[in-house]
Amino acid sequence: MTYLIYARKYRPQNFDELIAQEHITETLKNAIRTDHVAQAFLFTGPRGVGKTSLARILAKALNCENGPTVTPCNECKNCKEITNSSSVDVIEIDGASNTGVDDVRRLQAELMYPTQTSNNKIYIIDEVHMLSKNAFNALLKTLEEPPPNVKFIFATTEPHKVPATITSRCQRYDFHRISIDEITKHLKKIISNENIECEDSAIFLVAKKADGSLRDALSLMDQIVSIGKTKISKEDVLQVFGIVNIDFFHTLTQNIIDSNNKAIINNFHKIIAEGNDINEIILGFIEYLRNILMLKIGIIPEEVHADDLKELKQFRTYFTEEDLLYAITILMDSKEKLKSFSHPILLFETTLLKLTNLSSLIQIEKLQEKINPTEFSVSLQTQAKERQTNYYKPSSHSSEKKTTPELKPEKPEPEKSAKPEKNISLAEIKTRWKDFLRKIEESYPAKTLYLGQIQFKTIHKNHLFCLANSKIAKESLEGFSVKLKKLLKDFFGVTLLIQFGVAEKVTQDYIHAPTINDIRKHSPKLAEIINKIDGYIVGQKRFE
Repeated sequence: MTYLIYARKYRPQNFDELIAQEHITETLKNAIRTDHVAQAFLFTGPRGVGKTSLARILAKALNCENGPTVTPCNECKNCKEITNSSSVDVIEIDGASNTGVDDVRRLQAELMYPTQTSNNKIYIIDEVHMLSKNAFNALLKTLEEPPPNVKFIFATTEPHKVPATITSRCQRYDFHRISIDEITKHLKKIISNENIECEDSAIFLVAKKADGSLRDALSLMDQIVSIGKTKISKEDVLQVFGIVNIDFFHTLTQNIIDSNNKAIINNFHKIIAEGNDINEIILGFIEYLRNILMLKIGIIPEEVHADDLKELKQFRTYFTEEDLLYAITILMDSKEKLKSFSHPILLFETTLLKLTNLSSLIQIEKLQEKINPTEFSVSLQTQAKERQTNYYKPSSHSSEKKTTPELKPEKPEPEKSAKPEKNISLAEIKTRWKDFLRKIEESYPAKTLYLGQIQFKTIHKNHLFCLANSKIAKESLEGFSVKLKKLLKDFFGVTLLIQFGVAEKVTQDYIHAPTINDIRKHSPKLAEIINKIDGYIVGQKRFE
C-alpha cells in the first residue's frame, strides 16, 4: 500500500475536525442551517491553517447527498469525489498557474453548463491574489451576478493584493495562526494513533518550528518519524532540523553575566564546530533574549517550554528592560550585517564580546550606588570641548610670519559673518519632540526608544542638557551624537548640542539649577567666569 503522508492522512474532513478556527466554522454552520450561504467567499490567513481544507468541507456540506448539511457524511459519491479532488462539480484551480484573463474566460464558459450529480457548482481558487489585473476585471461581472447554484471560494495568504472590487463582493473570513499549545495537542493525538513514542519536549519543538502552521507541523513530524527510531527524543529533533539547543543560550547568557570573554568565544566555536548555522544561532539568541524580556515585563511567552521557564526567570533578575533591548538591538544589527560581511565568524565574535561588556556595565552601576554621596562632584559643566570655535588664536611662540594668510586674522572666519542661528526654547523642543521621534522611528527604532524616555533639564544658547534613564541608554545616545546632531538640525532648523546625564544619579545629587543672575548675586566672580567661557549651569550640587 502506498504510504500516505500525515498532512493528507489527517486532513480535516468535517467542520469539527478543523483546529483553532471555530470563529469561522460556527458562522458557516449557522449559514447552512438557515439557508443563508453566500455566493462568494474569501478565506485569508497564513499558510497551513486550513483555508483549502475548509473550502472542501464547505463544498461537501453543500453537495452531500444528504445535504445541504453541517455534518457531511463523507460516504456518499459526492463527498468521496470532493475528498479525492475528482468531482466534476467542484473545481479546484491554482491561482498561481492560471493567472491570465483567458483562464478566467474558460471558467466563465464552463459556468453555462449545469451540474452533473450535485446541487451546486463550486469553484475553489487557491492563491487567488496571483491572478492578473485583467483576470480580476473579467471575474467582476460573474461575481456580481453568478448563475444560480454557482459558488466561489477564494483562498489567499496575501489579501492586500486582492482588489477591493473583488473583496467587496465576497464574504471574508480571516483564519488565525494556530498556537503552539493547540498544535502540540493535535500532534500528541496523531502520535498516539500511530503508536509512536515521542518525548513531550520533542513534540513541543516540532510545534514551535511549525510557526503557526498545522500542515507544516504534520510534515515535520513525518520527517522525524522517518528516521526510524522506536522513541523520538528532543535531541533527534534538534539534530534533524538543525535547531540550536536552548542549553547553549543558557550558557551564553551566563557567560555574559559573568563577563567571561574567553568562555563565551570558546562556547561559540564549539557550537559552530558541530555544524550549526550562524544565522540560526543569532535568530535563536534574539528569540531567547526576547523571551527573558517578556518574562521581565510579566508575560509568559508560549514559545518557552515549561522545563526552561525556571532558568529564564532566574536570568531576568540580572538585566533591566533597557539592557535586554540594547542586547537585542546589537544582535539584530549583526544579523543585518551578515548579509554583506565576508567573515561571519569574526562578526559574531565581536558581537558576543560587546554583550559581555553589557554585564560589566550592570555591575558598575551596582557599585556606583555605594559611592559616598559627599564625594567631590563637579556641578558646573561646560560644552567647551563640544563647541566649534570660529576663531584661530596663534601661539605666542609661533614661528610663522605675520603676513602668512593663515595666521593673519584673529577675526571671525568668513562663515562667522553669516547670520547667527536663533536660540530655540526648551518649551518649543518639548512641544515638537514627539513629532521628531515619529520622523526618525523607522530608521532608528532603538535610539528612538531611548530618546522617548529622556528628561529635559536646561538649555542655554542651544546647549541642551538631558537625563537618560540608564547608563546604557546614556552611552548609546552619546555614541549616536554625531548622527543625532544632524537629525536635530534637519528637524528644528538649528544646531543643538546635547549633553546626557543619568536620571537616577542626577536626581540624587542635584537640585534645581540657579540662573546666572542668582549666581551673580552671591558670587560675581563666578558669574564672570561662566560668561567668559560661554558656559551654562546644569545643576547645583546638594551638600549635606
